Amino acid sequence: MLVPGLIQRQSQSLVMTPQLRQAIALLQYTQTDLAQHLRQVCETNPLLILEPDVSVPDALPASDEFHDDDPDHFTIAPDRPEAAAPPPSDRDDLVLQIRLSIPPDEQNAAFHLLDTLDETGRLTVSVTDLATALGMDASRLEEIRQILMHFEPAGLFARSLEECLAAQLRVRNRLDPAMQILLDNLDLLARRDWRKLREKCALDQEDLLDMLSEIQALDPHPGLSLPPPAPPIEPDLIVRANGSGFRLTFNTRLLPKLRFDDALRAQIDSHTDAGKTLLTYATEATALIRALQNRKQSLLTVGYAIVQHQAAFLRDGPAALRPLTMREIAERTELHESTISRIVSNKYIDTPQGTVPLKLFFSTALPSGDGTTQSAHAIQHRLQGLISAEGDDVLSDDALTALLQKEGFSIQRRTVAKYREGLGIAKSSQRKRLRRTS
Repeated sequence: MLVPGLIQRQSQSLVMTPQLRQAIALLQYTQTDLAQHLRQVCETNPLLILEPDVSVPDALPASDEFHDDDPDHFTIAPDRPEAAAPPPSDRDDLVLQIRLSIPPDEQNAAFHLLDTLDETGRLTVSVTDLATALGMDASRLEEIRQILMHFEPAGLFARSLEECLAAQLRVRNRLDPAMQILLDNLDLLARRDWRKLREKCALDQEDLLDMLSEIQALDPHPGLSLPPPAPPIEPDLIVRANGSGFRLTFNTRLLPKLRFDDALRAQIDSHTDAGKTLLTYATEATALIRALQNRKQSLLTVGYAIVQHQAAFLRDGPAALRPLTMREIAERTELHESTISRIVSNKYIDTPQGTVPLKLFFSTALPSGDGTTQSAHAIQHRLQGLISAEGDDVLSDDALTALLQKEGFSIQRRTVAKYREGLGIAKSSQRKRLRRTS
């Protein structure tokens, strides 16, 4: 017979202290979010004073350098600010269409036209003035503008409402002579002078109503459908060439500096209620400053391990990316894999190849024909290169697969299709239509 009694058991559990929760939260903040968080903390903690970072790049102290036995020489300079590269373009779809359809030596002119659009998608500056500013022939710039007007969404880069609507109708193969006459007489349409419109278009009432329905379905301001510009990306780390190697720095440009209010701290007295309150604020402030230091050191440690592994990318670009997992970085840095995930999430690094997310450097390993492995990102970059250079002969997914396999990549068609879609590149049939329209 069982007799009721007390049984003692021992177990272990992880207690999340406020300091630990704060440290984990700081790891996940982006530069912008962290700066905003620090401002909010300083509003509630009287012992903390926020100062903008006004540090100036100076000579790198010898104590800040360390080298590895690896032939790739890296230097870490935790507190040296650097000039960050320009952020990525906000209108990726249009940029991609320009790269696919405009000759490389004329793409800068196309990008300049893109930057000149107003919020409705209209080009308000004359082509002649733009051509003069660019130092190119106005007739050629006009030819480029005509091509751009038929990109998706059609009607951008137009100089007038008539041009905008005509471009959309031309893409739909509906710009017949009668429709062109209607567009040439939009003033009559605005005045609702139906009799004159029927006479000029040589149409009966029913046909004219059909054409008006088509006009109403068009977008007079296609630029408004574009997504709003994304906020500029501020990198957390910056890597630059440094002699035969590279220098990694922590970007402090957006982060204000925290310091104690020494006069107020001198008034801390644990024997009074006010002093005890100040003591609590002092404890919180000390924990925050320590957590910020740990965050910076963790970012530098992980960033160093990543760029050391991906040194070939810094020199040669995305095609040179090597396979890498977070577990490998965790083993190198002696940090937990979950900590690595928090550190690299939504963090960016400014490199000689542009500003890229830290997660770009992590990808699975795919086998190649010579028995080695290739980064999935490197294959995606090669796939994008093949499509960008395809010219008038648009490559199907089968053709792309065959070319990649010929270059030594062990890849199947379904993977090629997945990578293509992930890169935001249309199917071959859609790309063919885009080129015919252009």
